[in-house]
Amino acid sequence: MTAKEFLQQYLQAERSINAKLEEISRLRDLATRTTQTLEKDKIFVKTSIGDRTAAIVDKIVDLEREVDDEIDKLQEIRRQVLAVINGVTDTSQRCVLTLRYIHGMRFEEIAVKLNYHYRWVIELHGRGLRAVENTALKCTS
Repeated sequence: MTAKEFLQQYLQAERSINAKLEEISRLRDLATRTTQTLEKDKIFVKTSIGDRTAAIVDKIVDLEREVDDEIDKLQEIRRQVLAVINGVTDTSQRCVLTLRYIHGMRFEEIAVKLNYHYRWVIELHGRGLRAVENTALKCTS
């Protein structure tokens, strides 16, 4: 695994959790809808709604369990990624890596936030990745 792949783990895990949370929200909306049929001043509620709602609730519960497990893993990944980033001695490189891989900022946003030229941010990022690789190589030796 490259340094970049290692650092990207956190944001990938966070995106996966967010996708599941959106799916839970969508399923909750679906579960609260009812289907009604109007017929000569009478309203008939389809009987399959209870079955469908129960199936949706089951999916919601399963997804919530998955999200809880993934959140636990996410916190561990975040701790590991931050530990590696904090091992970079240069503060500018460390700051760029944190903004990029923990906060998910684009290079343009980082440049504006830090008041750096875009090319300098790219350079600091590259140096930071090399520092992470060197640190990781020393730890495995």
